[in-house]
Amino acid sequence: MSSEAFKPKRFVQGKHLQTVYNTFFPPKNYLRSKYYFEDILLQLGDGSGDSLWLEHNPPISQYSSGPSWNGIYIVMIHGMEGTSDSSYLVSLAQNALLRGYGCIRMNLRNCGRGQGFSKGTYNIGQANDVQDVIDFVWKKLSHRIFLSGFSLSASLVLKYLGERRNHKVEAFSSTNPPLDLFKGCEFIDSKEGKFYRDRFVSGFRKKIKNKIIQLPPELEKNAFQTKTFYEFDDRVTAPFFGYKDAKEYYMDCSCVRYIPDIRHSGIIIHSEDDPVAPPFDWEKIEWNRLPHIRTILSPKGGHVGFLTDPTPEIPDGRWLNKIILDYFDLKVDSGN
Repeated sequence: MSSEAFKPKRFVQGKHLQTVYNTFFPPKNYLRSKYYFEDILLQLGDGSGDSLWLEHNPPISQYSSGPSWNGIYIVMIHGMEGTSDSSYLVSLAQNALLRGYGCIRMNLRNCGRGQGFSKGTYNIGQANDVQDVIDFVWKKLSHRIFLSGFSLSASLVLKYLGERRNHKVEAFSSTNPPLDLFKGCEFIDSKEGKFYRDRFVSGFRKKIKNKIIQLPPELEKNAFQTKTFYEFDDRVTAPFFGYKDAKEYYMDCSCVRYIPDIRHSGIIIHSEDDPVAPPFDWEKIEWNRLPHIRTILSPKGGHVGFLTDPTPEIPDGRWLNKIILDYFDLKVDSGN
C-alpha cells in the first residue's frame, strides 16, 4: 500500500486536533438520501428484551447502476458513546459502497436511533451482541462477512474473535483499540485524559437521568456520585453486568488477553499519540506469532483521526478508509 505511512493534515498536526477534527468538520452523510437504506430493529437473543438498531445499506448494484457487488458485507461498530452516524462509520461506509460492498452499521445498546429500545446499556465485552448481528447478516444477507470496529468496539471485535465461538467472519479491522483496560482507565483518569473522561461519563449520566438507561436505584445513585472513570466502572458498570468489581470486569474484557487466540485475518491500526486509549502493552504482544494479522502503529493519528491532506489516492483526506478497504479488497478474492 503506497499510502500506508500516515502524514497528518497540514494545520491538523496535533493528537487532540486529529481526534476532534471530525466532530467539527464531519463528512457529508448521504447514507439515508443518496443511497438506499433500511432500518433494522434486531431483538437480541439473551432474553433481556433489548434490541439493537442496525442501519443497512445494500450494495449499489442491487438497485442502481454502480460497482458490482463483491459478495461481502462489512459490519461496522462505533466507539464509546458514538452511533451509527459517527463520522468514521459514515465515511467508511460511503467509500465501501463505492467499492462494491454492502454495509451494516451497528448501534450498540441504547445508542443512536436505538435509544429507548433497550433497558440497559453496553460494555466493552458484549461479544454476544456482535454474534447476534453476525448471525443475522449470515442468515439474511450474505455468508461472506468482514467486521470493522473502532475505539471501544475495536477492542470488542478483538475479544469476540479471540473467543471460542462460530464467528462466521472472514476478516476484520480494529482501529485504536484499548488493549489493557487497567492501564487505559488509569490514563483516562489522569490529567491528560480528563477532558475525554468527562465527555464519556457525561453521556452516560444524561442517558441515566432521562431514563434511557434503566438502572436499579442504588446503581443510579452511584452513577452521579462517582468522581473517576474507575469509580464509575467499579460502582455502576461492573455490578450492573454481574461483575464483582471493576478489576474483575477489566480482567475479563481486556482484549490483550484474547489477541493471541485470534485465527482470523485482520488489520489492527493504532497511533502512538492516541490521547484517549494509548497503545499500552503493544510491544508485549508477540505479533510475530500472528502472521495473519497486519499491524500498523503510526507515530501520529490521534484517536480514530488519521486525517491527511487530500491526494489523488485519498481525495477525501481520510487515510483510514483507504488503508482498511485496501486490506479488505485483498481478502475479497482470497476467500480467507
